[in-house]
Amino acid sequence: MVDDGSRTRLTQEVIVDAAVQIAARGRPDGLTGRALGEELGVDRSAVWRHFADKDALLRAVGDRLLTMAHDRVPAGLGPKQRMERLASAVVAVFTEHPHVGAAVAPRTTRGPGEFALVEMMLTALDELGLEPADVVRYQRMLAESVLSYAGMRAGYAMLPDTLRAGDERAWAREYVGADPARYPAIAAHAPALAELSPDLVLDTLIEAFWTAVDAKAHAAATRERTD
Repeated sequence: MVDDGSRTRLTQEVIVDAAVQIAARGRPDGLTGRALGEELGVDRSAVWRHFADKDALLRAVGDRLLTMAHDRVPAGLGPKQRMERLASAVVAVFTEHPHVGAAVAPRTTRGPGEFALVEMMLTALDELGLEPADVVRYQRMLAESVLSYAGMRAGYAMLPDTLRAGDERAWAREYVGADPARYPAIAAHAPALAELSPDLVLDTLIEAFWTAVDAKAHAAATRERTD
């Protein structure tokens, strides 16, 4: 793909499209000039005429993942449902593009995708009746919790199949076979530990979040009635 008028013009958006496609195939080198040059049919140096460095490219591709997550949230949902679908979407998109997801999870992309997610979350928390200071605090708390979990799941998806299989077997073997005299709590809960799914872990994180938010919203409503 070259800028000769006969093919699609090379732009930041075109490069990000290619990087997302490479990331979806699970390749670890999707942010290199070589891989992008091969994908786009250009010299690798052409990529760096559109991005200052690899970090700028990472943030742009990561922001596209956030846009993809945002677009998976259906219109017309209530505030809690929007937040829950958004959390699930972020984890899913990062896991589907694991090398980018793991790398961008601790970062701030500073782009329209991130702005759209923050706007959605702040709006939902406003609708739930939190006071302004709590809106900001709980938005950040959930965002960082979900991104941390999404980054962990992305990192896990990057592991070779043999390592993932070994880790999964550990719950059903080593933990189930733990010495009850030395580890009585593990022995008592081992079957449930073996059956616990990633989706249930995320659901539990969200459940704990709503417990805290509901308590704050109730306290704010009570103060408003008594003032």
